[in-house]
Amino acid sequence: MKAAHRMKKILIVGAGRTAIALISYLVEKSEKNNWKITVADQSKKLAEEKTRKYPNVRAISLDVNDSIRRRKEVANADIVVSLVPPHLHIKLVKDCLAGKTNLVTASYVSEEMKKFHKQASEAGIIMLNEMGLDPGIDHMDTMKLLSKINKNGGKVYSLKSYGGGLITPESDDNPWGYKITWNPMNIVRAGSANARYIKNGKLKIVPYNRIFLDTQIVDVPGFGKYEAYPNRDSVKYRKIYRLPDLQNVYRGSLREIGFCEAWNALVRIGLTDDGYIVPNSKDISYREWLSAYLERVNGRTTKENLTKFLGITSKSMILKKLNWLGILNDKKINLKDATPAEILLDLIKQKWKFKKSDRDMVILQTEIEYELRAKKEKVISSLVVKGENFNHTAMARTVGLPLGIGVNLILNNKLKERGVIIPIHKDIYQPALKELAELGIEFTEKTVEII
Repeated sequence: MKAAHRMKKILIVGAGRTAIALISYLVEKSEKNNWKITVADQSKKLAEEKTRKYPNVRAISLDVNDSIRRRKEVANADIVVSLVPPHLHIKLVKDCLAGKTNLVTASYVSEEMKKFHKQASEAGIIMLNEMGLDPGIDHMDTMKLLSKINKNGGKVYSLKSYGGGLITPESDDNPWGYKITWNPMNIVRAGSANARYIKNGKLKIVPYNRIFLDTQIVDVPGFGKYEAYPNRDSVKYRKIYRLPDLQNVYRGSLREIGFCEAWNALVRIGLTDDGYIVPNSKDISYREWLSAYLERVNGRTTKENLTKFLGITSKSMILKKLNWLGILNDKKINLKDATPAEILLDLIKQKWKFKKSDRDMVILQTEIEYELRAKKEKVISSLVVKGENFNHTAMARTVGLPLGIGVNLILNNKLKERGVIIPIHKDIYQPALKELAELGIEFTEKTVEII
């Protein structure tokens, strides 16, 4: 760790949507803490847009692939907040090790990132990952709940966690009930990877082509019902939360009811595949593209071939959603050498566009079942945050503020852990949840007896 007496320097790499709340938080704290903030992005214009309100914040152009400039900026900082795509974190990690600079990200800890734990520990630095919304706030609330249950002598047998970046009901003006408020490629790729979870003590593997069939209904108190599909690898949370024999572990992504069966239709057709290029993609229409995946029968339209393939009627809500999306129209795709996933991504960027008048909404909900004094109980902890407007979104707040709090805790020497860590430690989650609540990001809890 660098000397404590001098001015501390913060380097934020990436000036995307989540940077707004982070910068605002750190600027407010910097006045009391004597911090100097630099915001770096490949686009200097974007960095300047995010910092225009703050004359004391430095905005610079930085290409993460420019190793000489990158190393210089990292070496000059006490802490780096990386908002770049996850695969680029490692470039910053290596620079942070060389310069003994701390690091904070909102990304999942990759296998590659884990390998740097020993080096970071020996260097005396902190590389705090998963300090966003999901992963991030979900970890912190889960650890708080588990700690309380454990303290009271309860034995946990089920842990289910759900999260979703959605839109407010007032902004819901399309049949899918969904718009893009975060990384859209992650939405498309959800249909191309499998998921794992534990149910009644047994491993459940869900292949990519069945992800959106394996759904469950989640009731969010005060906000109604949503559906969830399994999210990646839930099994690892047994180890993360130190519950190796937990009989039920599930993490799910939330959507409006009806979304999953329609998205599953896209997966079944093959439109989420990112493994090959569609021939002549620039010159064919969406209808021609779709038609190439269907059995063509003389006298039948593409729409009729589609309904036959999916086993649905012409009045199906699935067909209504697909038709609205535009895969049945004669507009040219106009993308050269594109994969199916890239074509679909381009289409949903157009159709699910988050408009200037829209507001987003994030939901987190954790449900833990446990046995306490011969009784079975369930605690439901829910968080619903709505964005203020197009720029000051719920997603920006719930990702940016935990990152900022992480920086504050590290620079004020509040954490005893070193190395590659996530916010499951009490000296992180207790003060972070307290401060988030003060900032209006607060869970509501309800405990019910299971009969």
